[in-house]
Amino acid sequence: MSESVTPPASRRRHRRVPRPAVLVPVLSMAALVAIDLVVPRSVHLGPLLAVAPALTAASAGPGTTAGVGVLAVALQFLLGVARSETETPNTAVQVAAVAVISLALVLYSRARSRRESELARVRAMAEATNDVLLRPPPARLGPLRIGCEYRAAGEVAQIGGDFYAVVRTREGTRLLIGDVRGKGLDALDDTALLLGAFRSASHLDLSLPGLAAHLDAALEWSNAQKGAGEDFATALLVDVPDAGEDIMLLSCGHPPPYVLRADGPEPLEAARPAPPLGLGVLDPDAWTVERYAFRPGETLLLYTDGVIEARDGEGAFYPLAQRLALIGGREEDRLARRVVDDVVRHTDDRLADDAALLCAYRAPG
Repeated sequence: MSESVTPPASRRRHRRVPRPAVLVPVLSMAALVAIDLVVPRSVHLGPLLAVAPALTAASAGPGTTAGVGVLAVALQFLLGVARSETETPNTAVQVAAVAVISLALVLYSRARSRRESELARVRAMAEATNDVLLRPPPARLGPLRIGCEYRAAGEVAQIGGDFYAVVRTREGTRLLIGDVRGKGLDALDDTALLLGAFRSASHLDLSLPGLAAHLDAALEWSNAQKGAGEDFATALLVDVPDAGEDIMLLSCGHPPPYVLRADGPEPLEAARPAPPLGLGVLDPDAWTVERYAFRPGETLLLYTDGVIEARDGEGAFYPLAQRLALIGGREEDRLARRVVDDVVRHTDDRLADDAALLCAYRAPG
């Protein structure tokens, strides 16, 4: 079963040994042998041959490391032959030392390869889980063209707490984006719960306040089941009717979205944002819906705080509003991808938090 979740490219990458992993150690041994044969007999460079399997073990598998180790032991013995010292205890000790070090490095390389293989399987499983939870919405829903982009923080694929979803309602399209507090399996549990509750409620014809209360109650119930009352999620709920040129928005402590208009990006700041989901008990009457203009030819951009809180090397936050005015490609996936790529460049490819974007472009006509 584990083979099925490991991408073929990953399997090839583990079996394939980069040329420097063998070439550099072999050349270093050749250089050591050549130098040892010309220096005075009182100088013994042979024990340094153990450096070659050490270099190999850092990047190659146990088989390659063992091969380089055997070669190092053989060369150490041949140096003793060349010096006519094969019967001396010194040569025997040096050969044995190189052999023991090489064996230890083979065991280390084997353990490292196993860890890398396990990590690759975990990474593939995490990415598959994210693909299931954050399955891309249809490219076209009613008058809207939809695009999304998700980028995990760090080199290792993580199961983050950022989430988004899009469903059709009787009168239009409903969008959700949010961010669960925390990371890892705890965040995955809450993310799956909220996405499932959102999608399952799509046929209930709930109003935005009713949907927010439904999601809040689901997360509150989950907290009670886990015996912890601190899990919460910021979220943004948006209704885009097929008819008209307005949208309805309900913010639960989430960063405001932008509408990209002809004269530039405009933030849709909530006058009275509700508490994050899971904390609705703090203000049960705060589910306030606000209406904004959203005309044909404009793009609605929803995002998580991993975008605006991304820092460059000097600690400056990513200036989303200013960058939106400069980034080309304002339609759905092209905009989302370009913004995320721009955020990654801003951080010098060192994202500290996951970043997710959801775009809706209202096509003219």
